Amino acid sequence: MKRLLVPLIVLVLLAPSSATTQDVGEKKLLDNDRVAVYEFVFPPGFKGEEHAAVADEFAYVLDGEFTVVTKGRSKQVVRRGEIEYAAKNTIHYSVNESKKPARVLVVLLKER
Repeated sequence: MKRLLVPLIVLVLLAPSSATTQDVGEKKLLDNDRVAVYEFVFPPGFKGEEHAAVADEFAYVLDGEFTVVTKGRSKQVVRRGEIEYAAKNTIHYSVNESKKPARVLVVLLKER
């Protein structure tokens, strides 16, 4: 079985006010040969590193909001109850520009 990396938790410290990797809450809910499901809490100031999606990924906002910046497209704010989709190999990164934490359910579809 191939090991699947979770792209949304690849973080860098970009400025003194940015959230660090240690500030992000991560909880694995399910991981099998078809799907991986994680719950993340992105604190205010969070900024992820730009990366290519390692699988088709869906991010459903449970609480708060976060912004997705996709290469070649404009920024998209994803709010509570909304879903963001990134196809495998899509270049993107996420940020939490709000003053509240964003709680996000991330589903990664693995290839067989």
